Amino acid sequence: MRYLLIFIALTALSQTAFAADYRTYHNARFGYAIDYPAGILYPQGEADNGDGQRFLTKDADASLSVYGSNNALDQSLEEAYLEAARGGLADDPKRVVTYKVIKPGWFVVSGVNGGTVFYQKTLSAGDQFLTFILEYPEGKKSLFDPIVKRVATSFKPR
Repeated sequence: MRYLLIFIALTALSQTAFAADYRTYHNARFGYAIDYPAGILYPQGEADNGDGQRFLTKDADASLSVYGSNNALDQSLEEAYLEAARGGLADDPKRVVTYKVIKPGWFVVSGVNGGTVFYQKTLSAGDQFLTFILEYPEGKKSLFDPIVKRVATSFKPR
């Protein structure tokens, strides 16, 4: 009986993600757009420099950060990909990359860091990089997996 209740609860959470009211955030400074589930992730206001925005769940245990950056170091997409795959500047032993792919114009790096799932997608747009990072507890995987798919598919330069 206990397992049936857990299954029903997880199914309800998964259906919430499919039925979510998606809205689109447009960034004027870097010219990109991304969809987010408005009833699950809430905008926290655009950054003072206009590069992007952070979205949080009500309990702040999951977040979506989206931003643009000028490629001041003149990195190739492959260099940015390798840096993201190894964890950037911070070498965290709890961080395990479980999926990574690079294609012309974009890359994805995903995995787990101490019980938190992370999914990063970066696009190359001229001399800029456009990035979103979605982080959520492993226990909410059934809710967030369909959200990741929708958000990743919608993320593009305008």
